[in-house]
Amino acid sequence: MQRSARSLSNLKNTLLTLTILLGASLVGFAFDALGLLEINIYTVFILGILVTAVVTSSVLFGALSCLGGVFLFNFLFAEPRFSVEAANFGYPLDFIILLVVTLLVSSLSRANARMSFRTRTLLATDQLLLKAAGAQEIVSIAAEQLLRLLGRPLVYLPVEDGAPGQAQFFGPGKPRNAFDGDAVRWVIRTSEAAGAHTALFPQAQYAYAAVRTAAHAFGVVGVEGGRRPLTDMERELMRSLLSECALTLERDQINRLREEESVRARNEQLRATLLRSISHDLRTPLTSISGNAALLNDAGRDLTDAQRAKLARDIRDDAQWLLGTVENVLSVTRMEEGRVALQLRPELIGEVLSEAIARMRKLAPDHTIALQQQDDLLMARIDAQLIMQVTLNLLDNAVKYTPAGSYIEVRARSSGARVVVEVADDGPGIPEEYKARVFEMFYTTSSGSIDGRRGLGLGLALCKAIVIAHGGEMTVRDNTPRGTVFAFTLCQERIEMPCQTIR
Repeated sequence: MQRSARSLSNLKNTLLTLTILLGASLVGFAFDALGLLEINIYTVFILGILVTAVVTSSVLFGALSCLGGVFLFNFLFAEPRFSVEAANFGYPLDFIILLVVTLLVSSLSRANARMSFRTRTLLATDQLLLKAAGAQEIVSIAAEQLLRLLGRPLVYLPVEDGAPGQAQFFGPGKPRNAFDGDAVRWVIRTSEAAGAHTALFPQAQYAYAAVRTAAHAFGVVGVEGGRRPLTDMERELMRSLLSECALTLERDQINRLREEESVRARNEQLRATLLRSISHDLRTPLTSISGNAALLNDAGRDLTDAQRAKLARDIRDDAQWLLGTVENVLSVTRMEEGRVALQLRPELIGEVLSEAIARMRKLAPDHTIALQQQDDLLMARIDAQLIMQVTLNLLDNAVKYTPAGSYIEVRARSSGARVVVEVADDGPGIPEEYKARVFEMFYTTSSGSIDGRRGLGLGLALCKAIVIAHGGEMTVRDNTPRGTVFAFTLCQERIEMPCQTIR
């Protein structure tokens, strides 16, 4: 590939050189036709030679342009014309002087181009490192930019507990040669350069330098030694780039530690809030259960059948509420800590919704709950138990906030690559100022919660967390003509039905 690129570059430079010389010759003929002096035509060829020295990528083409320009001028315009004999014996001296000037211009142009390329690469490195996310991406960007600057294979070894870690190779073919352990360990301990073409471990295959800040060593970079050592300019560029890489790695480490600290602080706050909420909100149903049970035990014979049945229902309702609350607490804690592993499978969404509705009908016999599906075979890729929990929480929320006899409808329909599930009621609705906060955790009745007459304010927050984990989103809006609609989306699963041949 490198040979092909070099051949293409040489072809391009050859065509540029020939085109410029041809252009200078045509301009020379035009000047000759206008009766201008030879010196004017000679100046055109000098200009063409200097332009060639600037625009081509090798001093060789500047020298060839100089030779070709002097030859063409001598052959086409110098007396005697169309002859290689020069009447003016100063032409050879002119050629030598012009060749020296051309080589100087070409060398300066190459040096300026290299300096411009290095400056652009360093500036681009700064921009890329600012956008990098994670230590691996930072190292990869720095290595690729160092490859552009030096053109030599690299090896990077992260420092792990003061010792070199797993080597990463960069460069053409990404060679898998072993690194020089003694030289690398020396660089980690002292932060001094070592390896090929240095005073320390000169027999090593790579020249090593540390990637570190004043406070921390992040790794060691090795540049293949090759036949010649790195120039002072290349070493300075390498130090600058590795210093920028180390600063970026340090910044990434600090940000990561801050995020971890923020997560720990948030979890501690979650635990503290849960403890406060549990101690306060669970006291009422536990007291009710204890009192009703004591009443049944102490005065059961003096109560009527209706009274005993009512006490039993109250105990059952409070126990079920406690069970649901504990389930929500455990689920939201697992979601917050990232310990929920979704068991995603293609499921008929109608079956999941029907089972949730059947359970809620037993708990809310005074409400009418219906299912409306666009397609009985509508499927989604979901964790069925978690989506059922979402549906039960939404139905429970609708039952709590609508009077007896209200109509609750669960709808399922397809929308592009998504399945949209809606739970709509015809209750009093949600005030506009509450809609932005209904999915907040611990937004309880004491602060105007919509998430239950009594509770920890976890139901809707848990629902949204589960839906987001499925790659969907959850919203709330007004129902028409009255009431509320909670909606969430899921990834639709399409199954192609095989064609049946009729015989």
